[in-house]
Amino acid sequence: MSGDATDIRFASAERTSVAASGQVSVEDEFVRTHRASQHLYEQQARIVPGGVTHSSRIFDPFPLFIRSSHGSHKHDVDGHEYVDYWMGHGANLLGHGHPAVIEAVTRQSSLGFHGGGENETALRWAEAVCDLVPSAEKVRFCASGGEATQMAIRVARAFTGRDKIVKFQYHFHGWHDAVAHAIVPPFEKEWSSGVSRTLGANTLVVPFNDLETITQLLANDDGIAGVILEPAGGNNDTIPVDIHFLRGLREITRSRGVLLIFDEVVTGFRYSPGGAQQYFGVAPDLTTLGKILGGGLPAGALAGRADVMDVLAPRSPGDESRAYVPHHGTWNGAPMAAAAGLATLRLIQDGRLVKMATDRADQLRDGLNGVFARHGVAGIAYGRSSIWKTYLGDPPRLLSGDVSRADEESRMLRTAWGPLAGIVRQCMILNGVDTIGTGGFVSVAHDDEDIERTVVAFDGTIQRLGGYGLL
Repeated sequence: MSGDATDIRFASAERTSVAASGQVSVEDEFVRTHRASQHLYEQQARIVPGGVTHSSRIFDPFPLFIRSSHGSHKHDVDGHEYVDYWMGHGANLLGHGHPAVIEAVTRQSSLGFHGGGENETALRWAEAVCDLVPSAEKVRFCASGGEATQMAIRVARAFTGRDKIVKFQYHFHGWHDAVAHAIVPPFEKEWSSGVSRTLGANTLVVPFNDLETITQLLANDDGIAGVILEPAGGNNDTIPVDIHFLRGLREITRSRGVLLIFDEVVTGFRYSPGGAQQYFGVAPDLTTLGKILGGGLPAGALAGRADVMDVLAPRSPGDESRAYVPHHGTWNGAPMAAAAGLATLRLIQDGRLVKMATDRADQLRDGLNGVFARHGVAGIAYGRSSIWKTYLGDPPRLLSGDVSRADEESRMLRTAWGPLAGIVRQCMILNGVDTIGTGGFVSVAHDDEDIERTVVAFDGTIQRLGGYGLL
């Protein structure tokens, strides 16, 4: 995904190989068939830095511009239709424009977008969150998952009276200063310019799936307020968690009085109606939510233990007996997001639709693994719930629960297809399937035909790469 030096070198190698064979290169075909997207990108690049509104949409030679999306499909401005695995960056578990969500949003829009006060829909939305998420005794809404992790860290510091936060290598919790560290290697280098070194000094980074290291750290440092992680795995489930590590982490944080924060922005309501914490049977002290929470509209939330969450409750004038975190935000519990989110949570609460999406993802993973096997190419499609990933090469042992080489294999999983990643997505797009890099999200709306079409597209992609001598 994204034009780093390795992608550029690959593009050159691919062009050389293609020229020798007399074939049209994948990139040339992509450009030729997406002129409208190219034109809009060139316009946007003049006024929007980098030409994109989200860094993960950076794509060489230019990103797709999407005109419409319905169910499991979307259409770009050039008129091409795709089976979509972006699904609103994972927000649309029910698919694009589920009728119940459209109806709820339409009904609310007739009543007003924002009344500048509290609203009953957000109250029912909060009740639904607390009913579904095992650790949620109280909840506070915000406008995004990144805001939710920012609030979680401040609440943890306020409640404990400590300053330090621990995060894990490869785990992503938003782009704010406290967590903008060790997201991609090399970890000793800052992920982003402009990150405050002062704030960064209070963020401790440790290897993932390494219980010994985190245990020693917590035993030797009594200034740690909380530990935050993606509970199912780092980098959006790319690097899966070891369940023994997760359980051990819960025990050690509890014994040291350190708050355990699950970032369930991605996994919330997807692994199960109660998220990854219900799936694994491990309850944190605080949970951050986003994506599916808003039913396709912008939303985030922090939920957790009542005593911890109550630092967000106002205190009487002059009362300094307890900590207090003021929390403002125009879009907190906004009526439109509440309507979409409530409709979504009511639909998934019995678990039937969550299982349906997971079953479809299992079907897709089986089909993609069949392609690897038929072509004799070392690789694997993997993942839990309705998130799927692909990896080129012999499957790392970490995928089968062996963490003995976790550090090395985490890096391998993070790079996945290496310099081939961009061309793989181009090939899939040319075959009518749009993926997030070399993976994606399956929704309730995906059906047998979508899965078959995806497997056929992947088969064609492997054949094409093989024909160029790149596999």
